[in-house]
Amino acid sequence: MTYANPLRSALVSLALVAGVAQAGVAQAAEAVTTRPQALTRAEVVADFNLWHRVGLDQMLATPGYNFNSDEYQQAFAQYQALRSGPAYAEELARVRAAQGAR
Repeated sequence: MTYANPLRSALVSLALVAGVAQAGVAQAAEAVTTRPQALTRAEVVADFNLWHRVGLDQMLATPGYNFNSDEYQQAFAQYQALRSGPAYAEELARVRAAQGAR
């Protein structure tokens, strides 16, 4: 009967270790699924080219620019439309072709 307490203590410890390990695995899995996907250089360049096309880069370069202005909001809406439409795929293909030509 003197072995019951050490055995119970070992089992409780083992259960705690297993629970902590399982929680760590769950956190790691969650971190992997919520991490944004890495972009290629071509994707970043294509995105910037669309940003530049609508003039948002110039607005950001202006000190004290009002980002709540109608001008900015319209340019940003235009950028989002380009980014989510076929213009992005076309720009990405153009950038990839240019990178392949080097």
